[in-house]
Amino acid sequence: MKKIKFDLRFLYLFIPLLLLELLFHLVQFHGLEFFSTLRVFLFVSFLSLLISLIGRLFPSKKVFFIIGLIVMIWFCAYSFVELIFKNFMGDFYSFGTVGDGALRIAQYAVIFLSAAKLPYYLCFVPLIVYILLHRFVKFNDKGPFQLPAIFCILSFLLLIPIMDLGSGTTSILKTYGTFSNKTIIIDKYGIQHFFFRDLSALVYKVPDAIEIEEEVIEEQEPVETITSKPRVINDSEWKNIAQSEINANMQTIDKYLMNRQITQTNEKTGIFENYNFIYFMVEAGDYLMIDEKLTPTLYKMYSQGIHFSNHYTPIYSCATGESELVSYLSIFPYVNVCTPNYIAGIDYYEALPYMFKNKGYATFALHNWRDEFYERNSILPAIGFDAYYDIDDIWQDKTIEHTNGWQSDKMLIEQAIKHMEETDGKFFCDIITSCMHFPYDESSYWGDYYVDQVSEVHPDWSIEFKRYMSKCMNFDDGLKTLMEYLESSGKADNTVICIYPDHRPYWMDYDQVMAATRYMDPLRSGENGIYRSPFIIYNKNVEPEINENYCSTLDHAPTIANLFNLNYDPRLFMGSDAFNGSNVVILANGNWICADGYYDATSEKFIPNDPQAQIDEAFVSRTNASVQNTIKISYLIMDEDYFSKRRSICSPR
Repeated sequence: MKKIKFDLRFLYLFIPLLLLELLFHLVQFHGLEFFSTLRVFLFVSFLSLLISLIGRLFPSKKVFFIIGLIVMIWFCAYSFVELIFKNFMGDFYSFGTVGDGALRIAQYAVIFLSAAKLPYYLCFVPLIVYILLHRFVKFNDKGPFQLPAIFCILSFLLLIPIMDLGSGTTSILKTYGTFSNKTIIIDKYGIQHFFFRDLSALVYKVPDAIEIEEEVIEEQEPVETITSKPRVINDSEWKNIAQSEINANMQTIDKYLMNRQITQTNEKTGIFENYNFIYFMVEAGDYLMIDEKLTPTLYKMYSQGIHFSNHYTPIYSCATGESELVSYLSIFPYVNVCTPNYIAGIDYYEALPYMFKNKGYATFALHNWRDEFYERNSILPAIGFDAYYDIDDIWQDKTIEHTNGWQSDKMLIEQAIKHMEETDGKFFCDIITSCMHFPYDESSYWGDYYVDQVSEVHPDWSIEFKRYMSKCMNFDDGLKTLMEYLESSGKADNTVICIYPDHRPYWMDYDQVMAATRYMDPLRSGENGIYRSPFIIYNKNVEPEINENYCSTLDHAPTIANLFNLNYDPRLFMGSDAFNGSNVVILANGNWICADGYYDATSEKFIPNDPQAQIDEAFVSRTNASVQNTIKISYLIMDEDYFSKRRSICSPR
């Protein structure tokens, strides 16, 4: 009987593709898990068989080799870039954010590639293996192709997403279906599977019906309510609207928000009522920018104002734009699109600028760059700003100097002062800086401007650190000019300045950054240390305070609204007033941080700050449910333009 031979050429791809997955997983996750490896094995088997089947359509062996070579080059390069992107942006790259991310990578391609860690280059070993296999190994190319194997594997793959092996933050099926956590998808399914899932996510939307988990509210010590300013909210109109609602998503949002706890007033309620407000989002701001000798004005605000020592700035898919949006809206952004551009132009009546506007404030914003990455000319008017001035508006003044690299923050602040002078009555001025933006390892006007002065104070610093600080000094000069204006105009007593960063300074060795700032923040270490950031609230008459409550940009809007007594409904924000106690900090990858420790969504484990502490599993379960509800309700609110449809329940009600 003649022995049947099978075409085994799919092994030319199967072996290096599987090797790529294993190397990627070891580099990124530092280990292998059985069921994840099984899923990867099955998917790589299917993919290599499918590509080999396509290759069989061409009789030439050279064409077969070239097709496989193209596939290998793509996946090796794709995996390499994903590792770099995860290292610097805090999350994996997604095609949904291509508009922002691709521009950034294209502009700084050399810096981006040169910053790759040595283990990342292991991603190209499978490409070499592919070439060597073709050169030295002869797999049988005769006989029937294993089509039955393809259909068997494909059928099994259809079952993989419903292998619900997760028990913590969310099931693997839900994560895969809603594309709600890129890190978990890559960990459980592999980088190649993620590539195809990412492509499908461009058109795949979150299911119409989203289940909201039942939350068990833990009893907490009551915060003392300021009896002269109780927070009383009449829901009668909201209930009438909700009862007549037929949209299932709107019903879900109404029910969830209405059932949330109304946080009461506290000792900080209204302490800045009717004060002017200047809100700084500082590009690449970090504790490193606060230096008693080099940035004395900023240091004064930090040491003599209110500083939140456990504040975090999570890095989302498109960091700057989403940090900004989250601080205005107190909503969790999408993970697979650039959220501000996705909702650009949609009216959001519960945004922080609208709340100030509704209380009689003039609202205006300035930025010393243009809409190259984010559509602020559409975004900002829709969330309550009366006017927005970008660099093109500023450059209408021909006396403004154009400099090499990012433009001066001092110049930007001087332009903001002009608009403050022209404003009658109260104002909310939003200032979005850019001078401190990377790169730091190449020459630029402001990066070199104060380098000699920095060298006198920090002679051992690297040139990257010195250039970063030189840019910080430009920002500090602007703050000094602002403080002088407020004093001379008599506005210093009734003006509040708030400062927070959009993200950490990219392209710098962050272990060194954390080491250099540990005297200021002893807890800056480990994976989560990169997200710890300054959050400063300053008024010349405020008592200096270090607030140790845990909070993030998600908590800015309710915290500020309470300080200014803006007549808001705290249930409409996904964050909470940071003065009421510690909050849960939700990171983009589904991890969360609290005063007791942090939760790793990938491993589904809670890691307490005190290794000897006993883990309260009930607390972890409750918090997981709350975190997932926060994310899912945020998506529904944006999908449904909820606050545009529910304007009557927004501030003022």
